[in-house]
Amino acid sequence: MIKCHPSQDQIQRAKELFDFRVLNNSITQGDGNLAGALGEIIVCDHYNASHQNTYDYDLILKEKKIDVKTKRHNQKLSPTPNWAAAVSNFNTHQKCDYYCFVGMGYDLSVAYIFGFMQKDDFYQKSIFGKKGEIDPFGNGVWTFSSDCYIMRVKDLKL
Repeated sequence: MIKCHPSQDQIQRAKELFDFRVLNNSITQGDGNLAGALGEIIVCDHYNASHQNTYDYDLILKEKKIDVKTKRHNQKLSPTPNWAAAVSNFNTHQKCDYYCFVGMGYDLSVAYIFGFMQKDDFYQKSIFGKKGEIDPFGNGVWTFSSDCYIMRVKDLKL
């Protein structure tokens, strides 16, 4: 996992990335848009990718279409290899080649690039969780807020 500290320039670019408030089927009703945009900017800058920002993918990296999935967390927590990387069941039809998973502190002061997984491999290796069920990676504390697929970040590749 790669730890990053977003710059003010990256945060400003993320603020300018979207001209709307709520993405369709947003789990957080738009509250995570800035973190998601910043996750895209961080991965784009770190890997010198080309930012595309389409519905199906966010970046082109080494001729592959990458969709960046950013999940917010308490910035005081250090992610562990057992944390979950997730894709909402609503997003399974995106036409990308890979997913890149990012963890972002709620205050945007720290981000972690967890790694990549080829899209088809992700669905073969992940588990499906239904809304309201207990997340098996959440120590019995967390329930799924929407139907999604999850896998541990330790199974991703950088």
